[in-house]
Parts: sequence; structure tokens; C-alpha cells
Amino acid sequence: MVIIGRRYTILCDTHLGPDSMQEVTRFLASVPHPENLFIFNSHSDWDHIWGNCAFPDSIIASHTTCRKRMLERGEFDLSRQKARARGLVKIFLPNLTFDSRLCLDDDEIECMHAPGHTIDSSVCLDRSGNIIYVGDLVEDPIPYIDYDRIDVYIRTLKSLITSSAQVFVSAHSGIITRDLIRSNITYLNAVLTGKEVDTNSFGTYKTVHQANLNALTIFRYEALARETLGDAFSFETFWSAIPDPEGSDQKSLENFLNQYLHDIMTRKGFQ
Repeated sequence: MVIIGRRYTILCDTHLGPDSMQEVTRFLASVPHPENLFIFNSHSDWDHIWGNCAFPDSIIASHTTCRKRMLERGEFDLSRQKARARGLVKIFLPNLTFDSRLCLDDDEIECMHAPGHTIDSSVCLDRSGNIIYVGDLVEDPIPYIDYDRIDVYIRTLKSLITSSAQVFVSAHSGIITRDLIRSNITYLNAVLTGKEVDTNSFGTYKTVHQANLNALTIFRYEALARETLGDAFSFETFWSAIPDPEGSDQKSLENFLNQYLHDIMTRKGFQ
């Protein structure tokens, strides 16, 4: 999403690399102040930040945990997903970070921390147009869960429903409605409370539901591995060992992670 403000032109996320941004670059040549480009990274997932490198002289803003997450996993994600890159990708980190909120008052823009899909998720509100860019927080029919605090995720989505925004823009689902947000909340509540979820209406997203359940299991063991290893914990080592989250059943994954944690504790002398 591009917002043309009075002072800055705000670009929300940069997709899969510099080639993805060629159309955006052509469009920016027609706006009043193309040199004042302000990039907003909604979160640190690779399919939202790889095009940062197409704008090396621009402000790149994000939540503080987004920069931290990119430092930890940016190169790992690039090595794992490099076949999806569009153009030569270099990881460009945010050079302006915020804790809860960042306002561009001349342009009536607010960037706000909104954890849920990921711990570092944020939204960008265009106050003058009552338009809000929500990144991956809302998706049709269900969102991906990449953060273990589903209660926080639900609270974030409820705040979107009560916001002043009239138009909601999802990174993957385009313009969405409050009804879809409510549907996402219903789904997240079911996952949170352990209710059985009817996936028949999800289509290809059936695998997303399984990936979400698996992700929550993996996060639990990742926390234990971090606690056990301390400074010796390696994000790349841990996640490189994990089977495909969408292709694994929960029981097999849990057995694998139990053994993985047992091996770690044995090497550390706890058993």
C-alpha cells in the first residue's frame, strides 16, 4: 500500500525483492515528492521486507522487535526461501524504530505496535482517509499464527474492530471487512480454547490450520531450548532441525521435539 502524504510518501511493506518494487518505483516517479520515501515494515517476515534493499537511502521504520527479529532470522529466512526472491536481495534493516507508536503528524500517519500474527506486528493508519494497513494480522479465511500469545492476538483484532478506520487493507487478502476480522477472532478463540475446528470451508488453508497448531507446539519447545542453552541458543540451528510445520502431524512433531530437548539437556548435563 502507498499513501501519498503532504511531506512523505509512505510505502507499506516491500514484498519479495527489488524486482517486486519496479512497478512501485515507476509509480513513485509520478507522485509530488518521490524523494521523501518512508517505508513501513509491518513485521519482519521475509515476504514483507526483501524489497527494502530497492530503496537504500530511505527511512525504514518498524517496531523495535521487528529489527531484532530481522537480525536474528533475516539471513536464515533468505537462505531457506531464496528461490522465491525477486531480484538480488540484501537484508536492509529498519533504521528507525518505535516501541508503541510513531506519528508523522504532517501526513496524518500513525504506525502502531499491534502484536498477534507475530510479536513484532504493527499497523499503519492513514488518519485523513480512515484507512488502515494491517499487514498479516487478518487473512481470508484464517490467519497464520507465528506468536504464542493468542490472547494478545485476539485483543489486537478486537481493537481493530473498534478503531475509527473505515477501510482495512490486508497484505494478502486485499480490502477486508470487519466481518472477516470477527471470523478470524472466532477461529483464534477456538485454537486458544482447544476446540475442534471444522476446516472443510478452508480450502487450501486446511494446511495453514495444521501449521498453526504445529507452530504453537514448536514455540513451546523453542522457549525451553532457549532457557536450557542460554546464550548458546542458535535460532538457525533450532529451526533448521524442525520438520515441515505444514506437513507434520502434531504427535510426530511432539515426539521429535521431545527427543530434541532430551538430547540438548543430556549434552548440558541435566540428565
